[in-house]
Amino acid sequence: MNAAPTTALPAVHPTYARMLCLTLLGLGVDVEAVLRQAGLPDWDQLASADVVIDQPLVNRLVKAAVDTSGCPWLGLEVGASVQVSAHGPLGYAVGSSRHLAQALQTVARYGSLRYGAVQYEYQAVPSGGVIRLVEVVDLGESREFVLCMVFATLMRLMEAVVGRPHHPAVVAFPFPEPPWRDRLERLCRGRLLFDQPGLSVQLDQTTLDLPCVTADPQAHATAVAQCEQLARQMGAGPLTRQVLDALNEAEGAYPSLSDLASDLGLSERTLMRHLKLEGSRFQALLDGVRQQRAVWLLTHSTATVEDIATRLGFEDTSNFSRTFRRWFGKLPSEVRRGASVSTTGATS
Repeated sequence: MNAAPTTALPAVHPTYARMLCLTLLGLGVDVEAVLRQAGLPDWDQLASADVVIDQPLVNRLVKAAVDTSGCPWLGLEVGASVQVSAHGPLGYAVGSSRHLAQALQTVARYGSLRYGAVQYEYQAVPSGGVIRLVEVVDLGESREFVLCMVFATLMRLMEAVVGRPHHPAVVAFPFPEPPWRDRLERLCRGRLLFDQPGLSVQLDQTTLDLPCVTADPQAHATAVAQCEQLARQMGAGPLTRQVLDALNEAEGAYPSLSDLASDLGLSERTLMRHLKLEGSRFQALLDGVRQQRAVWLLTHSTATVEDIATRLGFEDTSNFSRTFRRWFGKLPSEVRRGASVSTTGATS
């Protein structure tokens, strides 16, 4: 997916807007009318395009959806319906975690990649651990909806990770006890607290130690590497993102610094200077893209090492192998046999 245009406010991934619409369809609600009321594209456009949805637009969409459906617990319905795979690389990283604690730590580290208006914190406590939601911006009219959606999503993720429903010890909600408390209790048989400082879910150590039924260390490392790349792109300056987009769209015949400078209407020296001001270098960006692609091809495809070397723009296999070993301390053949690497610690 190409990087979405930068907005002044954090944006929500369009997947969640689509899931909201599908939930509304299941309730027999006129989705097109809700989208028009919120000022969003029609369903066909929303289903196929990467539409940036900032917080004011989220607020309008949620208000229209709740008002039209007459369902104040709509956030619970949406969160409970979201499959792990809908969270992209984050979902794959969570699903391949070693145990529930690692899954929640992964959510805490990368959860904001999917919805920048909130962040997560994970903290070990004497009895186990707690994951908390941190509201980065004022969620406005959509606050209760978002909090309920996050809560239900966490319950769904926990169930997927351990293979069966498992309930937290304590859940704190930062809003008054609603008339529909029973809807919350259907998702959680733990102790529910209301009017608390923030949303948090606390679990005991026995629960946190439960193994993930789809644990896969290699897949987890690969998915985390993809999350790291997305995090770097989101945190990068505008020119760095443009360069990364161009490099990610290419394979084999990667554009040179001169080519990119020309495409951007800049001299090479000017492009290098601006990248430096944003804390990046062209060669490091190119190496990072090729590192990610190399590991993905070795672990997810049947392409030969020779073919991968060609696709990544190396003159020959031996040159690729030497460079790969410099990056990761391992040969491509070792990674293909199952040795894990971390692209976050690779050197360029």
